[in-house]
Amino acid sequence: MMDELTRINNELANLQRDLAKKNAELVSLNADKNRFLGMAAHDLRGPLGVILSYSSFLEDEAGHLLDDEQKEFVTTIKTTSRFMLQLVEELLDVTVIESGHLVLETEPVDLCALTHRMAQMNSVLATRKDIRIECAVANGDAASPVVVEADPGKIGQVFTNLLSNAIKFSPPGTKVSVAIRADDDRATVRVTDEGPGIPADELPKLFLAFGQTSVQPTDGEPSTGLGLAIVKRIVEGHGGHVHVESTPGVGSTFSFSLPRNQPR
Repeated sequence: MMDELTRINNELANLQRDLAKKNAELVSLNADKNRFLGMAAHDLRGPLGVILSYSSFLEDEAGHLLDDEQKEFVTTIKTTSRFMLQLVEELLDVTVIESGHLVLETEPVDLCALTHRMAQMNSVLATRKDIRIECAVANGDAASPVVVEADPGKIGQVFTNLLSNAIKFSPPGTKVSVAIRADDDRATVRVTDEGPGIPADELPKLFLAFGQTSVQPTDGEPSTGLGLAIVKRIVEGHGGHVHVESTPGVGSTFSFSLPRNQPR
């Protein structure tokens, strides 16, 4: 009996050593992957920026010299290079975050002021699709600040990703609502659209890198599949949480919450 227990214990110890070794190998491979993606994205960012700049220049300054077909070619180059540059930028964000090098430069941030600023920045995209952006504070005066300790640039990126995503999947003539609710220890921001909604079995894909659902943007806009993954990592880096609720045919609500008194 004792011999059998000793044998089982030895097998378990060997399995634990093998598992630890495999885990170490996976960590090393993931680090190599992040380094490769980071270097590739960094090297691609410059040339893509040049292509985008020159195609924008051609469209704006030399458009009158081009025939309709040539204008279409230039527009396609500009649109494609802008999408590729966005993909590269988001790949850089993901590799930095996954490598554990997410740096947060926190300061007191008024979520109400930041919400209105981000809504204004995204209003151009919304107006093009005849979509309204409405902002509200659920408990209190809209002029009263809701302050959290956060990195304003990173939380601004969260807002931009959620708002642009809502606009992308909303049909013309609808609205995107942004609501803030503040409790003593937590502030929550909810971004609600009136789009097609997302099937329940596809919700787990949303916050995964390159996670795509069957729902298509309403105006054929491209999607990298990285925006929501970045949102999740930034919010969790602040000690917060992200959540999604969606009803097919009605719309979706993406929300994130941040602690009110996070130490600096």
